[in-house]
Amino acid sequence: MTYEEIRKTWNEAARKRYCPTPEEFENMYREKKETALERLAARYRRFSTLGIVCMVLWTIVPFSHIFEGVGPIKWALFGVFIFYFALCSVIDYSLYRGVTSIDCFTMTVKEVAEKALLFRKRHLQSMILLIPFALATVGLMAYCFKAEPYMIYGIMAGAALGVVIGYRQFREFMNEYRIITRE
Repeated sequence: MTYEEIRKTWNEAARKRYCPTPEEFENMYREKKETALERLAARYRRFSTLGIVCMVLWTIVPFSHIFEGVGPIKWALFGVFIFYFALCSVIDYSLYRGVTSIDCFTMTVKEVAEKALLFRKRHLQSMILLIPFALATVGLMAYCFKAEPYMIYGIMAGAALGVVIGYRQFREFMNEYRIITRE
């Protein structure tokens, strides 16, 4: 046997070993079990939708009473928020599309793991981009309301809560990637 024949036989055996029977599929969907890929894709889709919702709410809800006395910098803050939420939504949607492109039934185990690691890397790169942007946005908001001590306290509390929730979500994303690459 040549190297290519051995590799092809090995990949076919791996597909047959990990391919569930139709009865197992039926039981899985009857019990509403999801794979790690499905959970990851659903999570990215929810985050993309959340970005759009936040962007729309920021444009629809009248915030003029909050910005009384802030001056022209409020338009910069408005633009920064819209851009940030749009950027988050686009990044999450592209990661969603990438994760849904992984097909466990036609790809080899190595290809699935490589693609999962690629999208994990893209997720981490997006975090490197978005975290400083979020910090700058919070800083700009604090600057806008520097004369209002209670608004500053609210901004600090919101930022602290955002860090806690963000860290928890980050851990859940990384756990899903760990499950995908481990299997």
